[in-house]
Parts: sequence; C-alpha cells; structure tokens
Amino acid sequence: MRANPAPRETKFAVMSSFLFRCCAAALIVAGWSVPRCVAADRAEMSRGEIVADAERMADAQLAQVAGSRQLDWVAAVMWLGYSDLAAISSRPDYAAAVDQFGASVAWTPRFRAKIPNHADDLCIAQTFLDAYTRKADAARLLPSEERIAAVSDYITGKELPDPPGATKTHLTWWWCDALFMAPAGHARLSAITGDGRYLDAMDEEWWRTAALLYDRQEHLFFRDISFLHKRSRHGNKIFWSRGNGWVFAGLARTLTYMPADYPSRARYVAIYREMAARLASLQREDGTWSPSLLDEAEFPDSETSGTALDCFAFAWGINHGVLDRKAYLPVIEKAWAALLAARRPDGLPGYVQNVGAGPAPVSPAGTQLYATGAFLMAACQLAALAPLEIPPPPHLSSPVQPAAVASPSPSAPDSQPKPTP
Repeated sequence: MRANPAPRETKFAVMSSFLFRCCAAALIVAGWSVPRCVAADRAEMSRGEIVADAERMADAQLAQVAGSRQLDWVAAVMWLGYSDLAAISSRPDYAAAVDQFGASVAWTPRFRAKIPNHADDLCIAQTFLDAYTRKADAARLLPSEERIAAVSDYITGKELPDPPGATKTHLTWWWCDALFMAPAGHARLSAITGDGRYLDAMDEEWWRTAALLYDRQEHLFFRDISFLHKRSRHGNKIFWSRGNGWVFAGLARTLTYMPADYPSRARYVAIYREMAARLASLQREDGTWSPSLLDEAEFPDSETSGTALDCFAFAWGINHGVLDRKAYLPVIEKAWAALLAARRPDGLPGYVQNVGAGPAPVSPAGTQLYATGAFLMAACQLAALAPLEIPPPPHLSSPVQPAAVASPSPSAPDSQPKPTP
C-alpha cells in the first residue's frame, strides 16, 4: 500500500528550508554574514554595542573620580573594571587612567597598621599586577609583591586555628567578600613570578574560609560567622546577594590564573559550578538577584552590584568552557538587560545597595564605584560572547524613593566592619 503523499504545505516547507540553507551556505562561502533569527521581543546586541555601553559608563565615572587617590576596596573594584576594559577597548585612555592612578599612589596598596593583612586593602593589587603585565616596570610589581608575601607568610605560619564550636574566628579572610578581594592577587602574583608560595597560601586560607562559611546544602556562602544561625524575618537562612557575588566572581578571577594542573583546582571548579546552578535558580523575573537570596519578600528590591558580579562570573564560565552556553546564556542576557535598565540619567549604575555587611534596602538612585567596576567587568566578558539576544527592559522595583538616599561621594570611606578578634 502506497503512503499518502505529503501535504502541499509540508512539501513547500521542506523545499523552502532546503533553499534557505543552500542560499545561506552560498552567502557564507562568498564572505557574507547571515543574520541570526532573533525572537521578536528581543534585540540583538553586538560586541561593539556592548563595548560602547561600557565605555559610556567608564567615561561618566572617570569624570567624577579624576585626580582621586582613593585606595580602599570601593575604588579598587572600580579600577579593576577599568583594567579589564583597557584590554578590550581600542581607546588608550582607560589604561592611561589606570597608569596615572597607580603612579599617583606609587603603585602601593593601602596599609593599616592595626589590620595589616586585611583582604580589602589588597584588592587594588590585582589592578597593579595587571598594569605590570602591560609594562614590566618593577615599581608596579614590588609593593604588591611585598604585601602579598607578608600576608602569605602570616597565613601559613602565624594564623591560629579556631577551636571546635567557636563563635569567633582567627581567620585572616573571615568574611566572604574577602574571597574576591585577595585570592586572585595571590594567584596572579604566582603566575607572574613563578613563586608558588603565594598561590599555596591562598589555597590554604580559601579552604579554611569555605569550611566555615559555605553551606553545602544551599551551595551558597554565609557572609561571616555571625550569620550561621541567623534567620530572615520569614525564617529563611540569610545569604547576601552581593556577598555571594563576591565569592562567585572571585572564583572566576582566581581560576583565571590558577594552573590547570594545580592539585585542588577541581575542587574550586566544583564549588563554582554548584554556585552557578544555585544562583541561576534564584534569578528573579526582572533579571536581578534579591539582596537576601532566599527571602525576596523581606527585600523585594532589584539590586545591581550583586547582579553585575554574577553576570561577570556566569559569562566567564561560558567563555572558559566551565559552564554550558545553552543552559546559562539566557541567565546572562536577562541580567544584562536589567543592568542596562538600571543606569541613571548621568550614565552611572543605579539600584546599587550601599556599602554594608548583609542584605539591605536599595534606592533607584543608589550608586557606588564598585558597581561601576562590576558592570565593566561583566561587559568585558559579555563582549566575548556577542552577539547576544537581550530581552526588553525589565521593570525594576524598589520600595525606597529615589530622593530618600543621596548618591555617595566618590571618596566615600570604607565602612566595612573591622575583623572579629
């Protein structure tokens, strides 16, 4: 019995598809590009457009910080964004701005005698080490090398162990933010000098901190020891969005400079992937992450500093073959749409939670230097993924009225809590 002939519409569709593929192949052979099919509610964004958005924000922020010698972590994260941007922009002024700043502070990280090993003060070393790789001038290297060597010696030789059940800790990196601020500098310095003791000290301290703060059920980090038994207003564990963004982004930056055959590298990658899966599951419909990751009801605010750090880290993972592009690219595209929508009229990032040590309300006008740095870091990774399909601008939410929180000064002091004794 003969099969029924295919309906005319089916034959036409098959022939049309065949002809399209033939024409597309011919165009490619001829050197033409064939545009991707982009969903009607999405806009294709090219590498050039992503870089241009980064440059616009970078220019707006530079206009405000020109001549500043601020060395704390708030500014250090910003300069790290400029250092990344200098590597992909055709404009020389971003590298020049970093060099001018570095020279103005003699390429020397911040030092506080009462807390000489504080991770926040070594964040700027990452930018100085980047600058050294652009121009191998010992003046750019030696101050950071001296400080990182001292911290490494302290970690491996002087740091006291914590007794079982301790409510205070002797850790040098006792809060989760520290896992962004310091480890990548240690890894980078070992890569530059060939001296593995900096990376080994980092490895020793990183796992001590993770043993204390990483929740292996939730695959998220508590901010510090004081949060281990705290609960939100609705009875949930409290995991700070930006705090976990620091860890997630810090893992990406550290793994960049960690040798492929380093003994514990696979353990870092495993935690990075666990965090990626968990954070992807917690992304809000507007593309952001709530200040308190497990209790959006307590803090319904859209928040962009944690979102930008996550966006950077997710994109890094795809670019480096650690995450699956198909699974995670939609997460990145939603986050980037939110970050673009959150920009203030002056070009700076808005919806930024202020300096703090846990979840807090957010103002649409709130901005900080570290949010600019995180935006630039994310843009540099996204540029390598382009073209992207960006969804429509989301509706961002904040119960705080814009006038209620004034924009901070670019020279706002570092108000992080001092280390637990």
